[in-house]
Amino acid sequence: MAVDYLNALGASGSGLNIRQLTTSLVEADTAPRRAAAEKRIEAADVSISALGKVRAQFETLSGAIGVVTQSSVLKATSSSSALAVTVTDKALVSDSATSIEVLQMAQRQVIEFSGFTAADAPLAAGRITVDFGVWYAPEGEEVATNFAANPDLPASSIDVGDGATLQDLATALSSIPGVTARVLDKGDGTFSLGVISEPGAGSALRFGVTETVSGSGLARFDTTASNADVEIQAATDAVLTVDGITVSRGSNEIDDLLPGASLTISGTTSDAATVRFSRDTETAEAAMTYLVEELNATLSLLGQLTLRATDGSDSGDLAGDRMVEGMRRELAALISRPLNGHGEKPVYLSQLGVSTNRDGSLRFDADAFQTAFAEQPALFDAIFANSFTSPQAGVSVTGVLSGSAPSGEFAFRRDAVTGEATVDGAATLALPAEDGRSRYLVLSGRLSGLLVTVEPEVTDATVRFGRSLASSLQGLLEGALATNGAISERETQIKAGVEAQNAILESLDTREGKLEQRYLAQFTAMEQAVSRMKSTGTYLENLIAAWHADD
Repeated sequence: MAVDYLNALGASGSGLNIRQLTTSLVEADTAPRRAAAEKRIEAADVSISALGKVRAQFETLSGAIGVVTQSSVLKATSSSSALAVTVTDKALVSDSATSIEVLQMAQRQVIEFSGFTAADAPLAAGRITVDFGVWYAPEGEEVATNFAANPDLPASSIDVGDGATLQDLATALSSIPGVTARVLDKGDGTFSLGVISEPGAGSALRFGVTETVSGSGLARFDTTASNADVEIQAATDAVLTVDGITVSRGSNEIDDLLPGASLTISGTTSDAATVRFSRDTETAEAAMTYLVEELNATLSLLGQLTLRATDGSDSGDLAGDRMVEGMRRELAALISRPLNGHGEKPVYLSQLGVSTNRDGSLRFDADAFQTAFAEQPALFDAIFANSFTSPQAGVSVTGVLSGSAPSGEFAFRRDAVTGEATVDGAATLALPAEDGRSRYLVLSGRLSGLLVTVEPEVTDATVRFGRSLASSLQGLLEGALATNGAISERETQIKAGVEAQNAILESLDTREGKLEQRYLAQFTAMEQAVSRMKSTGTYLENLIAAWHADD
């Protein structure tokens, strides 16, 4: 009940409830600002809680993308454990079955120089030249005494100085690319120098020796006439039949027989093995269904949290938050944006049976997806896997690009005279390659990390990089979820605002204390003055009453 201060003036003193009056005045001064600060803190708590929901949903979506990208729809199988197959370029692989029989594995040449007394046995001085090539027998003979040098593998030379040991020679030989040498204790009191080449008939070794002092003994390593006496195992090519056609390769890692796939040989096969490529339509449909469900869940949450109500209903907890609204718009744009660089024409999510409803959610048509997947499975690959391709023959593209690398087509240019090359105008680093091909690595610019391998005759080509929808989505999510990402920065901003409001509340607490002391001091002084006035009034009233009594 309100206090009637005017009626209380006639009581002893002022008659006022000083404590209550002081409290009321202090509250009148600070209550509006305190209420505003507390309201802002409450709103900040709601926003932080809502951002936590966004973070959790983004993590769920990121996990879903990881699951579907790791679930291989393209199946590559081999009926033999001696022949493994790996997909290297999904765009080049089609549903097929190939019959492959491994008749012979590629082998390294193994040479043994035996009869040494110790690993540190001294050698005579001189020079040893190492040639790479093929040993073969003259027509009508069985012993391989002829040697044809491999033009792709240049010869190397090492100098053996006075006092050099067998172990020193092994170390020097091992420094030559394509050669491995070691000293072995035979266990019978003697030591051998073992020398091994790379696999393939064209990687066999021939040693030519020039002695500093003729007849000093270094010539025991010379194999220019024949290596029959020291060869333990001959270098051989892998020999296979592919659908009945015999082919050979100088390595057990073969990437040029089946388009978009590599073969790894670990043994010979007793009969023809079947290498099969197929696409699992059920897995593909399940992957698309899962992705659409999680995208809808994410779009729905962002829509609810950023809703700006205009009909009197409650707005979303993050309505007006520019960061979250921006992520919602960016996510919607990624879903509808064309995917370039995966072929001559851009790829759209709608081509795989995914359409957008009026409310912004996605609808998945499984029948339309199955039709599109059967006709153009590469469309599905564009959703879940980055692609590196070229429409020109004799050009292969791969690499590891940054998240900011753009999709699209880019020009490869090579100077036929100098061999220098550019990609998208950026300089490249030439790397050694096999089979006469050249490799170029982009070291700077927006395509840094792109690797282009070309045949000798290629000087101009188009290379393509296509970023998948999954990759683009992961880039958006990682940018939001990172330790210093968009969500963390927004949380930091909100928490800074809370700290500022808490500082205001602390200052109001201080102000209330000071105001209370001031008002109490002022009212106390007032009470004292009123009491004195009332005392004087009482004295005068009594004096006047005494005067009237005398009359």
